[in-house]
Amino acid sequence: MHKYLKTLFNICLLREGPEKLPHSYVLLGLVAAISFSVSVYIGSIDYSVSFAGLSSIAILFFSFLFTKLLLLKKPERFLQTFSAMLGADAIITTMSIPSFYSLTYLKLGEIAQIFFSLTIFALFIWAVIVYGYIFSKALSSQMGFGLALSVSYALLGNFIFSLFLAGNTST
Repeated sequence: MHKYLKTLFNICLLREGPEKLPHSYVLLGLVAAISFSVSVYIGSIDYSVSFAGLSSIAILFFSFLFTKLLLLKKPERFLQTFSAMLGADAIITTMSIPSFYSLTYLKLGEIAQIFFSLTIFALFIWAVIVYGYIFSKALSSQMGFGLALSVSYALLGNFIFSLFLAGNTST
């Protein structure tokens, strides 16, 4: 397990590609469960657990579809790519927990609020870069193309989440 976690960290640091992960449904299930759990926890900081769970399911399903469509011509790369995406998401999102918690529950001064907000933004940019890297490796394409796909993925994901917010009547 330590080996896979190290590989996921190296993917987040752009040192290794998703091809270094095993072609394993067990690993995919494990990182999907962890990514989902972290997503629900982050969402429950600001919203109800049921809303966080439903929106996390929707985003997980969207991620699955996006990756599946992206790799239609290279289906053999799906398991490793999707595992890398979910693993990177779990790592980066876990790193954002202190900032989300601090902004929501602590009475912070203006400087601290700016610091934690910028930290969350920096982690978001890092996630977009990591996804771009993963996409470029999975498609054997240039990093610029992977980044364009990653930005599209982030925009569509945020749109889906905003649809959930629009339908959420109780927070």
